[in-house]
Amino acid sequence: MDGPERPGPDADAAEIARWMEEDFGRAVAEGIENAGDENDREVVKVEILNHERGEVVGTIDTDGNLDTESEALRNVSQEYIEEGIPVLVPTTYENENGEAVHADTEVMVKPGTTGFVRAFVDELPSPFDCDPETLADLPAHDEV
Repeated sequence: MDGPERPGPDADAAEIARWMEEDFGRAVAEGIENAGDENDREVVKVEILNHERGEVVGTIDTDGNLDTESEALRNVSQEYIEEGIPVLVPTTYENENGEAVHADTEVMVKPGTTGFVRAFVDELPSPFDCDPETLADLPAHDEV
């Protein structure tokens, strides 16, 4: 992936800031795309509960494989599996004055990336959820 062309040494602050913003977005996308070799990551699989029924209604894994007979769960999950889930990741960057700025950057967490299962479960509407102890142990997406 090629990034935007770096501004020359005579560029003004606005031009440099615009380049940094464009390059940052490209770097985030590239980092997610190259998020490690599939053989180096652990596949996580969790049970999805329906709290109204008090039963397990399906499972989801790191790769977005949903196993369920629940049409309602399948319907609410389809978009997350196909398009990913937006999550906010804390980031730090330097502004044009050289000051560190702390902000949240929204990234799409897609199947196959670290934190997908946690983001998926967090995004599910009620009555769907997973065991709170399991949720606490799931890796979160924290890479930008």
